[in-house]
Formats: sequence, structure tokens, C-alpha cells
Amino acid sequence: MVKYKIEELDFMFIYEHKVRELENLCLLKYELDRRGYKTKIMHIEDAEALKAMRPIYHAKVVVTMACYDNHTIEWHTKNFVKFKKIIDLQWENIVFPMDERDAKAYKNYSGVAKHVVRVSWGEMNKRRMLEVAGMDPKKVMLIGHVGMDFLRDELKGYYLSKEEVLKDYDIPVDKKIFLFISPYFSDSHTEDYLATMCRRFGEGWRYYYLDCMLPSKKIILDWMGKICEEREDVVFVYRPHPGEESRQADEMMEEYPNFKVIGDKSVKQWVLISDKVYTGNSSTFVEAFFGKRMCYLLFPIPVPDDYELAFLRDADKVTEFEDFRETIYSDNRPFPVSEKLIDEVYTIDWDKPSYIKFADMAEEVIHDPYYDLTKEQLKAYYHKMGPAEKFTKALTKIAPLYNVYLSMLGNEKLRWKWLEKKREARRKLENIAHDFEKTSDEEINAIIGKIAKELEKQEGKS
Repeated sequence: MVKYKIEELDFMFIYEHKVRELENLCLLKYELDRRGYKTKIMHIEDAEALKAMRPIYHAKVVVTMACYDNHTIEWHTKNFVKFKKIIDLQWENIVFPMDERDAKAYKNYSGVAKHVVRVSWGEMNKRRMLEVAGMDPKKVMLIGHVGMDFLRDELKGYYLSKEEVLKDYDIPVDKKIFLFISPYFSDSHTEDYLATMCRRFGEGWRYYYLDCMLPSKKIILDWMGKICEEREDVVFVYRPHPGEESRQADEMMEEYPNFKVIGDKSVKQWVLISDKVYTGNSSTFVEAFFGKRMCYLLFPIPVPDDYELAFLRDADKVTEFEDFRETIYSDNRPFPVSEKLIDEVYTIDWDKPSYIKFADMAEEVIHDPYYDLTKEQLKAYYHKMGPAEKFTKALTKIAPLYNVYLSMLGNEKLRWKWLEKKREARRKLENIAHDFEKTSDEEINAIIGKIAKELEKQEGKS
């Protein structure tokens, strides 16, 4: 018989995109574990968590990757975890300009999401959360971007060498590596997807996607194709935006042996082994800045004011092919964004790493009841249930009955219509979990082992 059990945790970290978040969470886990806390990292669509009808974890604090409204909290926590506090890491600290002034914007939070603790990378985002989103000042924590800690001297040995990385992709080590970090979405989103984005970000998003994103991507790929023909000593690595599928880029890879589409390994790993970095309407130029690499911003088509990131408005931009070609052959242009502005958005602090600031803040949150969500808030975000779902929920509230329920599900001889529906629903949930986004304790421990080795090596020198 499958028996129900619950695991006690101090902090549960829930991630969406592995390449964007996992290393950062491992660094946070390393420090909190070192301080004696019990922590766990899991994917937002973990199969066992998706199927849970009642909590299988009790976490004092759930740490999410985003928390915009009631739906996003339920998406993260579903039925599988019981908790009292939420810290939102807010990996999308940077918002569209229209969101910076509209209190009702999707990314300015609604419902229970107004009451969670939020990480801010810099002063610019903190001002938005206080002045526009109307958040409680005590719940806005100025931390900096934890991901930038991997580019500090203390962790400089964490990443693979250029030779080690290129070997994995059969790229000759004597080639110049020019990295393009795509700010674009997939080539062919459905009308349903576009409608969803427009509900979140305004009807103008459709035109930003159709009339700016897609043609900009095509122009930039054409530019790269010309250079691929011109310079055999150069390899372009096209790094897709999280979740991006690009038929155009895939076709380029078929046509040019010195053009690669590579979505694995972190952006920071690629930045550190690249000779030059390129992006567009994106904040990822900051990785290049902290990694001490030159970055160029490609804007072949002007971005609408409502969707151009505010701190790129006065940046140095490459708008024509001849200017792009010049960046390939020379290094005459300045870094596109001033250090003063980068500090305002990301907080440049060479003395104290962001992961230490986060751990200090997390300790305050876990011990101070001020950060607890109320019982009413914890009930408010659940969707309304139908009669069958209410019945199942009531059945599973009692542990012995839940054990019976699990046994019945596992007994294929029982063919009751209600059970068959539940089995089919669970099979569908298992299919939702994306294999490429999953992690394991072995992978997490390996990452933390590398982190510990580098940090403890530095401590030994001090």
C-alpha cells in the first residue's frame, strides 16, 4: 500500500526554467543549508507534486520564481505544499515602461500577491513596487541579482573553460565565439497565446510581437548569415529566450556550419567563454557587464515606447548592418549602458554578495511572524471547485482515507467511472512535466559541490 507522508522543510524553492534559475537556487540553498536550515528545490511541474491531493511538504517559507496574482501562487503551490510565508524572487524584475506607471498592470500584482515578500535587484524596481504597486515597504527587499554572484572573483572557477564547453558541441577552440542572447519569443504563437499576452500587457503587445519582434529576429539572423559567409573564423551561438522555439534559427543552423542554436548551459557560462556578446531589448547585457565582456544592443527596428525597457532608451544601439559589421571587426564602441544606470537597476556591490544578503533576509522572514500570510489570504487564492473535486478534497483531508484513495487508484482491477477519471487526470499531469526542465538530488548536489569547492577555496585564502 502507498502510504501518505509529509516532509518538513524550512525553505522550498520552486523554479520554472532550469537554465535561468537552477544554479542561482543552488547558491541560495548552499548558504541556507550551511546555516542549518532544511531546504528543497523542485520544478514547478514536478510530477509527484502535480498529482498530490493534499500536502506532501510543509515548508515554513515557499520561495517562488514569480508571484503576480492569485493564479500564479496556486500554479506554484497547488495542493502539494502547506506554508505560511512566500518570498518572490521575481526573476522578471525588469518590466515594460507602461507597467512602471500603471498600478493595475499585471506585473504590479493583485490579490494575495500584494502581501508576499519581494526581492528587488535595484533601486529602480524598488521605487516601482513602492510608488506604483503600493507594496508594504517592509516587504520589499533590496538584494541585487543573485545570478551576478557567479561572475564575482569568489566563483570565477565555477564555470567550465572555453575548451571544455566547445568540445561538447564540436566547435574548434580556435574560433571566435560571438554570443547572441535572444530577447525574442517563438516564431509562431497561436492566437490564444497572443490574446493571453494582450490581456496581461495590453493590446499593443500583439503588434510588438508581430511587427517588431518577428521581423527584428529575421533581420538579425540575415545579418549573422552574411558574417557567417564572410568570416569562417567566427561562430555565432544563438541562445534562445527561455521557452523560445525558432524555426528561422534552426534553418540557419542547417545552412551555416558556423551558426549554432544552443539552449543548454547558463547564459553566464556562455558569456564567460565568448569573445563578444549581442542582445536586443533585454536586460541580459548586464551579465556581459559583470562578466567583463563587451556587449552590443541590436535594434534593427525601433521598439514601441511602451515595450522598450526604460533603461535602454538612451543606450548605444546598433541599427544598421554596416554598424553591426563594424562591431565584428573592431571594438570602438563604448559599453551601451552607463555603469551608473546599471547600478540603479541591478545594484553593483563588490563587497557583499547578493546570496549572503538573501540568506540574511530569509532568516529574518522565517523567524518574524510579521511576514506570515493570514488564514484568509491563504484560502483566497484557490480556484472554485466543482462537486466532484470538493468530494475528493474532503476525502483526502483524513490521512487514512487518503491512503485508501491512493491504493484504490493503484488497483487497476477497480474500474469505477470516478476512479478511471482520476487515473486519466493523473496521467495527463505526468505528461505536463517537461523532462528537460526536471532536476534531481544528484544534479543539485553536484552543482552545490562545485559552488562549495570554489567558495571554500576563497575562504582558505583569506
